[in-house]
Amino acid sequence: MLLALAVLGGGLAQGTGERFFPETGYTVREPFLGFFEAHGGVSFFGYPITPAIPEPPYSIQCFQHACLRGDPLAPSDRMVQLLPIAEALGLGAPPIAPQRIPLGRPFRRFIPETGHTVSGMFLAFWLRHGGAPIMGNPITEPYVENGRVVQTFQRMKVEWDPVEQTVRPMNLGESYAHIRGFNPRVPARILQTPSPLRIYIAVHRPVLASGDWQTITVFVTEENGQPVFRARVRIQITGQGPWLLETDETGKAIVHFPVGPFPSGSLVEVHGIASDGLRQAEAFSSFRIWP
Repeated sequence: MLLALAVLGGGLAQGTGERFFPETGYTVREPFLGFFEAHGGVSFFGYPITPAIPEPPYSIQCFQHACLRGDPLAPSDRMVQLLPIAEALGLGAPPIAPQRIPLGRPFRRFIPETGHTVSGMFLAFWLRHGGAPIMGNPITEPYVENGRVVQTFQRMKVEWDPVEQTVRPMNLGESYAHIRGFNPRVPARILQTPSPLRIYIAVHRPVLASGDWQTITVFVTEENGQPVFRARVRIQITGQGPWLLETDETGKAIVHFPVGPFPSGSLVEVHGIASDGLRQAEAFSSFRIWP
């Protein structure tokens, strides 16, 4: 029983302030451990692939998706940060042209510091994981790489997986560690993870007038299509909501509401997030105001 608790999540507790990962044979210690666990753990950073490497006055430890730098002289809230490895590897692109800067789009933001936008599922992922202070700002627009839609940020590279319908980090930490000569150790085995949730949004009236009633139905399922009972759902639309719902035994949740005042021709975006406490999924849809 005690052993099972110790191994939970793929890490073996080794006393206060450290955690051993048998997948790669490395230990994560403070100050990296607290930061690692507070910002998503293995699902965000991946497994450790190097030991902590001293580079005075800093120390660096690389994970599959990112590398952490510890600065003992920095204030406590900035003692550990992600290295800007994507910038270091020269993966950025020139800023977008001024005429492409979006205006009035709540699910698409222009980041003037780097001259790029972040939108949709990438925006939701970026905000959920701390935004610029954690991942850095976007240094490319979304682009297609090996059949996947990808976007690069200063400290991490992420991709949209159309099968799992989620954004996930890519193994940029491994690439950086190889280039730096850190001899990264790629995980020999990965513990089985739960299958992903899927969320589908059905907008009943794709075109309607401001003030009319709209109905949005959300379906939450397992990867195999089985409905998820009592999943928590958050629905947000432009300028209204959010609505907090729970799915029934068929995996369905419904919200019925009067649409607020929008100018004719407006595209109203719908953002849905579903969670069962362990997993999370997101989806977007929209409807048009007319006349």
